[in-house]
Amino acid sequence: MKVLLPLAIAASLLLGIGLGRYSGRPAASPSEAASERLKANGSIALSEEQLGRFGLRIVRPELSTGTERPISGFVEAAVGSRSSVGMSVAGRVVRLLVAPGSAVQAGEPIAEVQSADAAVVRADAEAALATAQSLAYQYRLALPMARQGALSAQELESRRIASFTAAANARAATAKASAMGDPDRIGRLLIRSPISGQVVAVKTSPGEVLQLGAEVAQISDARGSELRFLVSPVLAANLASGQLLRVKAGAQHLRARVLAVAPNSGSANRVTLVRAQTVDEPLPPTGTAVTAFIQVPSSQQRYSLPADAIALVNGSAVVFRYQRGAVQAVPVVVGQKSANRAEILQGVRSGDRLLSGNTAKLHDALIGK
Repeated sequence: MKVLLPLAIAASLLLGIGLGRYSGRPAASPSEAASERLKANGSIALSEEQLGRFGLRIVRPELSTGTERPISGFVEAAVGSRSSVGMSVAGRVVRLLVAPGSAVQAGEPIAEVQSADAAVVRADAEAALATAQSLAYQYRLALPMARQGALSAQELESRRIASFTAAANARAATAKASAMGDPDRIGRLLIRSPISGQVVAVKTSPGEVLQLGAEVAQISDARGSELRFLVSPVLAANLASGQLLRVKAGAQHLRARVLAVAPNSGSANRVTLVRAQTVDEPLPPTGTAVTAFIQVPSSQQRYSLPADAIALVNGSAVVFRYQRGAVQAVPVVVGQKSANRAEILQGVRSGDRLLSGNTAKLHDALIGK
């Protein structure tokens, strides 16, 4: 009994020391545990429920039957979206009502001018109207006289023709004054914008005397702009009206729909003009250089993936394949990239289940963070 008691005390001390050392070791974090599993067998075990909690989703590579070729172009004004506003009559510019950069609506005045010719046109219109009213009145007076036999039928017909002719002349004179800008009696009138848009340039100044047709201002409607590209007929053969294009304008990424593909009239059919319009984004300013990408047939099999499905590990591109409840990093060769898609040249197969979204957790586990 005396021998057993010291042995029991010693065993208790050894057990206490062992438990203290074990409890003093910090527990491994989930990412460390994942990293250890990855280093051990090259994969991380995750359930589909865990994928959802980590912000990951399963995607499949989309087969691409071609490759992209870039084409260069510009944002240009479409037909009817640019107007050169000219003088409707010779005269002096009294004042300008707009400046370069001003936004104007169709019919809004841009300048006031005064013209002796316009005063004459206004006077002619008033005189013609007065003559028409007078002859119409005389004809109305002649009607009862003709019925009573006091006026011959020939005289009545002459008065009717004179009234009808005067009315026609009055309408013509009034239309001429209206087309000129409805000048007042001293020949002042407003030059108005024929389209809605922005004033690109003002070509005159107050006090300047301009001739009929002289340019007053230039108006451009940015909403009427379009994308224009000059490409070879070989590349143009891959395009058709209604086709969607991926377009890059500086840092901006757009989608555009082809409006027309036709030989350029000034190039003897050696160059094809491609016109396109953006689908859901406003166009950059007129004159902006843009690049579009045409899909051309390729003999190589390529795949397309969301850009966030690709990660860099030690400088190399990888994707994360999900198979039988485990995630494995797979090296890939990346081709063309856009804002949200990337082309994979090598490393994936049709039917692969790959992970997209918040792959940072997988990346951290892979490099052991």
